[in-house]
Amino acid sequence: MNELTFVTGNDLKFSTAQHLCAQKGLTLIQQDIETVEIQAETGEPIAKHKANEAFQKLQKPIIVTDDTWVIPGLNGFPGPYMKSINHWFTREDWLRLTLPLTDRTIILRQVAVYQDEMEQVCFTVDIKGTLLKEIRGEGSFPHLSILSFDGQRSEAEALAEGHSDTVGMHNVWMELTAWLEGRQA
Repeated sequence: MNELTFVTGNDLKFSTAQHLCAQKGLTLIQQDIETVEIQAETGEPIAKHKANEAFQKLQKPIIVTDDTWVIPGLNGFPGPYMKSINHWFTREDWLRLTLPLTDRTIILRQVAVYQDEMEQVCFTVDIKGTLLKEIRGEGSFPHLSILSFDGQRSEAEALAEGHSDTVGMHNVWMELTAWLEGRQA
């Protein structure tokens, strides 16, 4: 199984995953299909539901992901609602909300689900970042201008340079590809 179908309409997620999979000799094919995104407090049930629905529609092994964002200083807000919040909030809104926080941790909780006709397997990895005290860079997602994974630059600045700082970190794709390699052994 050297070719996998990643069900996503998010080109940034796809290009990052494609790069990581290529390093393991896996070819990732992007398939954008409509799925119902259920409401839940965590990303795992959302991703599992999406995987089941995508598999039923495509009838071939698939991978789906769901990212949630957890800010401990805000009691876990925004969780799985980041996509909606980013439609409502500007970069300035994010800064005003987070500037008073003493705990400046933000966690990207990545969930990936592999599903075929025999099984559904879920992987979860947390990537810790820091909330910056100033807006740095512009991007398609407002929170990325105050988020740093390396403590130096914002993720918006990293993406403007052509890559995500999460690529070199332990992430959900590393877990998933290691599992896939183990299945083939």
